[in-house]
Amino acid sequence: RRVPAVVRAPRSSDALRVRSRAAAAASRRIVVVAASAESRDESKRRYVNFTGFPFPLVPLLSRATVVNEVVEGEVWTLEQEQGIGFDLGVSTNVRCTIVKMRDGRLWVHDPIAPTGECLEAIEAIGGDVAYVVLATTQYEHKIFAGPFARKFPDAEVWIAPGQFSFPLQLPPQFFGIFPTGTIADGDMPWETEIDTKLLRLPSLFWGNYTYCEAGFYHKDSRSVFVTDAAVFVDDAAPEVIPRSSLVDLGAPDGFTVSLLRALDFRGGRTLPGADVTREDPDGCAKVGWKRMALFSLFIAPDAKNILKPDASFQGLAGKFVVSPIVYVIVFQHYRKEVRTWVDAIGRDWEGADRVIGAHFPVCERDAMKRPPGFGGMFGAATTNPFDRVRGGGGEGSRGGSPVKRFTRAFAWAATAAD
Repeated sequence: RRVPAVVRAPRSSDALRVRSRAAAAASRRIVVVAASAESRDESKRRYVNFTGFPFPLVPLLSRATVVNEVVEGEVWTLEQEQGIGFDLGVSTNVRCTIVKMRDGRLWVHDPIAPTGECLEAIEAIGGDVAYVVLATTQYEHKIFAGPFARKFPDAEVWIAPGQFSFPLQLPPQFFGIFPTGTIADGDMPWETEIDTKLLRLPSLFWGNYTYCEAGFYHKDSRSVFVTDAAVFVDDAAPEVIPRSSLVDLGAPDGFTVSLLRALDFRGGRTLPGADVTREDPDGCAKVGWKRMALFSLFIAPDAKNILKPDASFQGLAGKFVVSPIVYVIVFQHYRKEVRTWVDAIGRDWEGADRVIGAHFPVCERDAMKRPPGFGGMFGAATTNPFDRVRGGGGEGSRGGSPVKRFTRAFAWAATAAD
C-alpha cells in the first residue's frame, strides 16, 4: 500500500520519531512519521528550482519526501519526485541513501533537495552528517549537492571526478559545491566500512560531456549503491509519485494520451488503448506507472507501447535495465571500460543483499520472483525499442542475487573488443 511521507500521529509533539510500517515489517522498511500536524505543513516541502538544461526539473516549488529504513539502524533512503514537467508523464523518483556508520555519523549518497521535511527526516535518523557524496557528474543530482551541503557545513563533500557544465565549463564552486576531494577507487576516508569502485569514461562531444559514476558497497549491511548506470524495474510505482498523476497518465482521457492522439504521435491517433476507464482508478494507476516507467527510460517510445504498455513493461519488470538513452549516448562507445567496472562489482560484491539505485525501486535479495515475460534487455538503438531485442537476457535476467541481476543488465558490454 502507498504510505505518505508524513502522516498525522495520534498525539501532538514537536519531535519526530520512527515508526515501523506494519505492511512492510518483514522487509524492515519504515517511514519517518511526524508527531505533529505542523510537519504536514506544505511550507516544509517548499523548494524553488528553476535550474536545468534544456528544461528545469520539476516539481518547481514543492517536493514531498518519502523515507524508508531499508536496513534497521543502518541504511535509510529518502525519495522525492523528479521529472521534466509539462504534465507529460516523464517523471520518477530520485533517491538519496544514508548510511549510519559505526561511530554514529552519517554518510549521504547523492543528496536530494534539502527541504524542511527532508532535514527533519535526517534529524530523526540521528547522527552528524560526516560525508556528502556526489557520486555522479549528471546534473539532476548535481544541482542539489551544493544546497544540501550548506545545511551541514561541518561535513566533508566528496564529488565524482569529471564534473562538467554546458554550454560553459565552470568549476563546481560556481554551483555552490566546495569539495573536500574527488572520489577514487581507494584511500577514501570511509574505506574501512564502505568500498568504492569508480567508472570514469572519456569525455564526449568535444569535451562538453563526461560520464562518471561511483559504485559503493557498505560492508555491514551488505548493500550496493549505484546512481544511474542501471535501474531496477518493479510492478509497484515509487511511493513518492502522486497517485493523481498515475491515474491521469493511465486514463484514456488523460492529458498525455489525449495529446498523443491529437498530434497523431507516431501514428497513435487510431491505435487501441489500455482497457481501463476513469471509473477504475486503481487500474488507471497501474497503467499510469507502466507508461511512466517507459517514458522515464525511453523518453519517446512508440505510440503503441505507450497506449498499450503491458507487454513492453513486462519485458522489463523484475530486471535491471540500462536506460537506452545512457546506452546510446555513452555506454555503447566505451563497452570495455563499462565491462571492467561491472565485472569488478560482480566479482567483489556478489554477496550483497540489495542494490540501491538513485531511481526506481530497490532490488532486494529476498524480493518475490516475477512471473514470466517475454525477454531481452532493451533495443537501445532501434526506433521501437521493443521490436528488436539486444543483448539477450530474457527470463534468466530476473533470477539470482541482486548483484547478478545488476551485472546481467550489461550483457551487451561482453562484445567489447579486447
